[in-house]
Amino acid sequence: MIRRQFQGSRLQWVLPAGILLCVFASGCPSDPPVDNESWAEEFDATDVGWLMCAWGPSATEIYAVGGGPDSGVMLRSDGESWERVSGLDGLPLLNWVHGLSSDVMFAVGNDGTALRWDGSTWEPMETPTEEDLWGVWVNAPDDVYAVGGRGLGTSVATVMHFDGATWSVIEMPELERPNVRAFFKVWASGPDDVWVVGQRGAVVRYDGTEWTEQLVGTGDDVISVWGLGPNRVAMAAGRNNGTVVTWDGTSFTAHSLAPLPGLNGVWMRDPNRIHVAGNEGQLGVVDFDTGAVVSDDYQTTRLAFHNIFGDESGGLLAVGGNLNSSGPPYQGIAFRRSLGTGE
Repeated sequence: MIRRQFQGSRLQWVLPAGILLCVFASGCPSDPPVDNESWAEEFDATDVGWLMCAWGPSATEIYAVGGGPDSGVMLRSDGESWERVSGLDGLPLLNWVHGLSSDVMFAVGNDGTALRWDGSTWEPMETPTEEDLWGVWVNAPDDVYAVGGRGLGTSVATVMHFDGATWSVIEMPELERPNVRAFFKVWASGPDDVWVVGQRGAVVRYDGTEWTEQLVGTGDDVISVWGLGPNRVAMAAGRNNGTVVTWDGTSFTAHSLAPLPGLNGVWMRDPNRIHVAGNEGQLGVVDFDTGAVVSDDYQTTRLAFHNIFGDESGGLLAVGGNLNSSGPPYQGIAFRRSLGTGE
């Protein structure tokens, strides 16, 4: 596999407050391993800062976002090399990026930061919150959700909607889960099927008319969510012991992966396989129905993966950094492999 070189300056960031830390360690597969190639470093992100998310509309246009609390960074790949996106000076940490096409993309970050790409420029947007925003999902140019919250003290678990003109805060129902002060990610199969996950097992779902709390079988933080339709949804949960929560259209099942530590990133292409990412350089594949660890791909890096994403070419990209560091230097990592058959 060809290793791509990052083209840009050497940067150093300050530790983001309230960063989400999750872990994934090795386990014993109960099914034959999936057929996959080895992971390889995508580019040297040592001095870029933490990389929180990677996403792109095509294999020749992929973005990675991250940085530090007072100096966010965005990188772009054309399929051959990575370069820093200019014109974004003065932004705080950027946490997530998502879109529909090369002309419709949004990114969010700390302090209520939101950006919109119109095909030529990333433009800062006014938002009605100063909470850190952790996730964004684009159903349409006029149907975008962002979620966040700092998770402590007087912070507020926040869900916002963009209608094509302005962002507005959506009032959530009173939750049975107590003291939920952060939502971490949002995913949707369409405008009438939106999922928001967050602190202390909080999950809410929108059916096009109302938001309803979902009791999914865990009280641990639910950190990320991905799916292939309204009846095939997977969530990564846990801070101490890892849990994968699945929805099959009928019921939720919480698959404990203890003694494996907590999970962070989740992504799916095949309905029977869940890709997860976490700490200590661990990447793996979990069976959707049984919760068995099908493949446990240990890497040479000891740093943490925060997000995992597959592009249309069949490539799988995982990004993160030294997320458990209590002091500088703060480092990023980016690894890639090809997706095998049946995953």
